[in-house]
Amino acid sequence: MKKINLFGKSVSVLAIMVIAFAGLGSATLLLTYGTITGTVTIDQSVLVNGKDVNSGSLDLVDNGGVYTLLNNANVSVTVKLTTQQSGYGSSNGIIEGITTSYYGVVELTTKDVVFGSSPWTTNSDASATVHYSLSGNTFTYEITEHAGFDLSGYTLIYYKDNSDRFSNPALAIKVSDLTGSIPLMTDGNVDEYNYCSGGNTDEDYTHCHGAKMWLVPTTDINPDNTLNWGNSDVFLFETDLMAYSKNTDGEITLPANGGGVNFVIVNDFNLALYPGTYTITTNIVPN
Repeated sequence: MKKINLFGKSVSVLAIMVIAFAGLGSATLLLTYGTITGTVTIDQSVLVNGKDVNSGSLDLVDNGGVYTLLNNANVSVTVKLTTQQSGYGSSNGIIEGITTSYYGVVELTTKDVVFGSSPWTTNSDASATVHYSLSGNTFTYEITEHAGFDLSGYTLIYYKDNSDRFSNPALAIKVSDLTGSIPLMTDGNVDEYNYCSGGNTDEDYTHCHGAKMWLVPTTDINPDNTLNWGNSDVFLFETDLMAYSKNTDGEITLPANGGGVNFVIVNDFNLALYPGTYTITTNIVPN
């Protein structure tokens, strides 16, 4: 075997090759110490009539009924209702002579009030339907009376529950005095009291959190805005919770953890509209 002189010593060529390979091996580094992979399941945050994208029923046929938006997320969610109109004379999804608008709807009724306990059961003494603006700079509403009392002497109020609602009843807030969105963040119905079946109030509402709308006789609102609870048998109480967003761009903020609104679609047609078939489509889009 051929030998060469290395560092003053005679070594074989084979030995030099072994040393070289040993040096290359010691320069190899780990690329990773390990790999951890996780999976996350995402549920649709806002449901329309209780349906999500996987249900295959996002395309609902408008039959003039009441529709429901429900926010399942643990944070508030803002959505917007948009309109697309098609038919004779349509331009960029709008037809002159058709006006589409959206209103919140809440049913009110008399209840058997047992102060200090819940739930208060409904009775058939009187009822009413309130259509209200979902958003806008001013809260507007229209009341439709059903069988029962004459409501001409009544005032529509927002009733914000305090944390200790029976020992410390809240003040009546006339809707004519509203200066912002509701529910207020200090409302116990935003995150403390749950109005869905199985919640801590044993109610069975569609919306678990939100604002209460009531109709009460104006004479039962005291000068300090407390209520005359001795006359509560003629109060009309909520049968579900609602929300109103004070803004001018049509955005609607849905309270977290089961909050939302019931709404209706209203189409007004000009009497001079060209005869034909028209399609009005409403999209509920994230904002």
